[in-house]
Amino acid sequence: MRHFLLTTALFMVLFRGYSQDQKTLIAAGDKFYSKKDYKHALESFLAAQALNPDDASLNFKIGLTYLYSETKSKAASYIDKAYRLNPAVNPDIDYHLGIAFQNTNEFKKAIDHFERFKKKKKELSTIADERIAECHIADSLSQNELNVIIENLGQINTPYSDYSPIISADGNTLIFTSNRTDDPARAKANANFEDIYVATRSGNSWSEPKLISSNINIKYNDAAASLSPDGKTLFLYYEEGEGDIYTSTLEGGEWSKPRPLNKNINTSLFYETSASVTADGKKLYFASNRPGGIGELDIYVSELDGKGDWGKAVNLGPVVNTPDNEDSPFIHHDGVTLYFSSDGHPTLGNSDIFVSEFKNNKWSKPENIGWPLNSWEYDGFFTLSPDKKKGYFSTVKEGGLGDADVYSITFLEPKYKPKPKPVVATPAAVAAAEKPKTEIPKAEEFIDPSIAAKKASKVVTLLKGKVIDENSAAPLAAVISLIDNTNNKVMAKINSNPATGEFELTIPHGGNYGVATEKTGYLFNSINFNVPAFADYQEIDTHIIMVKAEIGSKVVLKNIFFDVGKSDLRPESIAEVENIRELLVGNPNLRVQINGHTDNSGNAATNKALSLKRATSVVAYLAQKGIAESRLTAKGYGSDRPIVSNDDEEGGREINRRTEIEIIK
Repeated sequence: MRHFLLTTALFMVLFRGYSQDQKTLIAAGDKFYSKKDYKHALESFLAAQALNPDDASLNFKIGLTYLYSETKSKAASYIDKAYRLNPAVNPDIDYHLGIAFQNTNEFKKAIDHFERFKKKKKELSTIADERIAECHIADSLSQNELNVIIENLGQINTPYSDYSPIISADGNTLIFTSNRTDDPARAKANANFEDIYVATRSGNSWSEPKLISSNINIKYNDAAASLSPDGKTLFLYYEEGEGDIYTSTLEGGEWSKPRPLNKNINTSLFYETSASVTADGKKLYFASNRPGGIGELDIYVSELDGKGDWGKAVNLGPVVNTPDNEDSPFIHHDGVTLYFSSDGHPTLGNSDIFVSEFKNNKWSKPENIGWPLNSWEYDGFFTLSPDKKKGYFSTVKEGGLGDADVYSITFLEPKYKPKPKPVVATPAAVAAAEKPKTEIPKAEEFIDPSIAAKKASKVVTLLKGKVIDENSAAPLAAVISLIDNTNNKVMAKINSNPATGEFELTIPHGGNYGVATEKTGYLFNSINFNVPAFADYQEIDTHIIMVKAEIGSKVVLKNIFFDVGKSDLRPESIAEVENIRELLVGNPNLRVQINGHTDNSGNAATNKALSLKRATSVVAYLAQKGIAESRLTAKGYGSDRPIVSNDDEEGGREINRRTEIEIIK
């Protein structure tokens, strides 16, 4: 008994020490986070997580901190894990998880969580709708990727903000703006002001940037705006009054003290933030938040009069300007193509770069310049060479040197990256394809009587939502089956609404269930539910996303199970493999590959061998059931193709351990 009491006491001391260490680390992380010191906040939170990896609140804190760090792509795995550990860990977790998935270009997942947030916080539905619209735009633009090379300018950039690049006509002089500082105290106090720098190019490298001139750089903020074609007149933003547009001229190798433009351009109480002059020097496009505009910052144009003075500024109108911000205009050398940044036109997230042309005496509807030049982060201060083959812009990108960096863009031909060429069909294949496909008939709906009893006792999960097409998000009429994986019994079969795609399926607690969704012309969708017998009643809103049965398309088989380290199919897998068999029987021209994947735990060679054996087990079952071996291929990738970062955390590894079906012919 004495031994027991001593052991218990020792355990309690150790536990209190462990708990105290974690609490201390979390408290330190919270303190750093409140001061926006995200680097040290992460160090504290990650150290605390090492003591308890499955703390939902801590995983959420880590994910949220990553969202404000330079490596935002890591946020999704931590917030997603927090969500799976405890969906109620934070009332706004769906919103934050949507932002995290938006940042990793997982737009469908992001939309799903924004929809959930919208239902929970109806008063914030407008914000959710804006994020959803961003995801749809990004998803659409990413389908046509710009054929560009985007490169960080390296030593031009610093851990601070570097932006507003201006390139001389010969392409060898770069003038830009930066708030860099050598004074740690000034940086810590966020009192480092913007100055204008210049660098020259020799071959493929840029010289060390230097301050452009003591005549130009002042105590407070000054920023480059535009350069005349002859390189002798610099338009710049000067923080005088509320901030105005000035010019400086190059005289005998030295820049003159800047002088303000007239009152048609500058106002006494409002901002004029940026400007761009045409190649002939006769028109000036600039941004201002003066009264009488359409939104916050608007773009205006002014023309030189016969006396050489800038005339009355004219707002470019509601086609270009929005109720929000339009800034950093750049008028191309052709005089009719205007590029600018906007957070009012439909964007991928933050401000994007747009283009509009002056045709038939009016401005065309601005178009988003495209992905990946535009991203979820801020993109702006775009400039382009006369031949439109080389550009520069400012953006915040993961992997950059700090805050905003200056990047170069090389535009290639064709405009968009070529998509994979379609397979040339033989006459026989064409004839086979023209044969009418057997449409999956509308199912005769039924629900096993045992489900009704559990539903009455509220020991069920109510799965509801829509069945939609992966690419168009169009609603689909599909057959949804609930299968008890322990005995391969079909427990329910329902149809989604053909007009809306909506469905509602009751899943009883206390079992391992598969949900299979089928639609002719699509791969079947697979979901797994392994729910304890007396779990709380819950409702899950989701979208079942259907992938068209085309070459290269693939889906994860959620109901294929193996014991740890083994490759034999467990009995619970049979219903899923039968779904594959039925797919192949109904589509005799399909040839598929079964892909096996593992996480990165253990030896890489062993993992690859195991993944191949598991894929081969699926192929062997199908061959035994009469599917021709010529239509089946097994491939083991080991840990070579993770979906998410393994990051030594259970959630990511679990996602990466998977079996897929892929159409190869």
